[in-house]
Amino acid sequence: MVSRSNRVSIAVLAFSHGITDLYANFLPALLPAFEDRLSLSKTLIGILIFAISTSGSLCQVVYGYMGDRWDRRLFLVPGPAIAAVFMCFIGLSPNFLVLLFLLIIGGMGVSAFHPHAASAAGDMAGSKRGSGLSLFMAGGTVGYAAGPLIAAALMSSVGPARMPLASIIGIITSFLLYRYATLGRKHYSAGNPINILESIRPHIRLLIFLSVIAILRATVSIVFTNFASLLMKQRGLSLIIGGSVVSLFMLSSASGTLLGGYLCDRMSRKKLLIISLLLSSPLLFALVPARGAMLVILLIFSGVMIGCSNPVPLTIAQELIPEGSSTASSIMMGFSWGIAGLLALFFGILADLLGGDVAPAMSIAASLPILAAMFALPLPWHNQ
Repeated sequence: MVSRSNRVSIAVLAFSHGITDLYANFLPALLPAFEDRLSLSKTLIGILIFAISTSGSLCQVVYGYMGDRWDRRLFLVPGPAIAAVFMCFIGLSPNFLVLLFLLIIGGMGVSAFHPHAASAAGDMAGSKRGSGLSLFMAGGTVGYAAGPLIAAALMSSVGPARMPLASIIGIITSFLLYRYATLGRKHYSAGNPINILESIRPHIRLLIFLSVIAILRATVSIVFTNFASLLMKQRGLSLIIGGSVVSLFMLSSASGTLLGGYLCDRMSRKKLLIISLLLSSPLLFALVPARGAMLVILLIFSGVMIGCSNPVPLTIAQELIPEGSSTASSIMMGFSWGIAGLLALFFGILADLLGGDVAPAMSIAASLPILAAMFALPLPWHNQ
């Protein structure tokens, strides 16, 4: 049974995750505006996606390792404020290099928050780790879904000059974490980095398979999230519609994450991974050419299916390395998303080679869940 204080803390962490990821996902809806104003090629757009994915994800491995050694709140608390301030200034970028710099620093704030928040949420959930992590991850996915829509609305209404005012919510979120991080202080004890490395070694094979699954799944999410607004632009639709399409896909993914967390504690995680991944691929493939009501339906169902597999690799990894749960979280959430960002860069290059049309690149990305399901085959059928 999860205590009331731990439930409150998990809720605060889930809310903070949502706010942090909201700012982290400002870029996709603004890409069409940046493409025109800064004369960006699809390759340069791919570099921007790679930059935010790397600084917001790969750096998590460093922060996660350091947090298992020192007080995790040193990294957890300032994360949302850093992300908010720098991401709210991207609309003022006069050129590609300034935009790239703002994205990198903002991404580092995102990176500092994630592994320690995920570790605390999993620890506080106790035997309901899958459900606790799914709530935490769903909070992030909801924020991630709202990010493009809010960014588009801010750019269209108040304009880039006033967008920095929106960073106040991220600053308040950091204050809430400062206030409530003490609630779970026992989960923020210092660890021995040598023991952490030793605890990883016996499970390295499973961690590799889990990492590949997480990388392929994250690549699909990044490609569809970032290219969907460009696809809508190619069809002559507005920035707001493009942001709405991205948000609907991500909100559906959040619902799938909650469903996946519920099922994660009640059925074989291997079976859940394989079924959800195999169902995702045909839905995503059909989504690319879809229009009208069918587009909406496929956005919902494909988002739910790809989201359903989301909490499983993280849950398994944290259980494999309980004494280094921040490090485990950083591998599943940070390393995987960083590598996925690199793969997304190649999809941007592919779109340029195909004349700037993102639809073929998205269709190729839709096949990746099938490959991920193959890497789930060596996983054990039973839950730990």
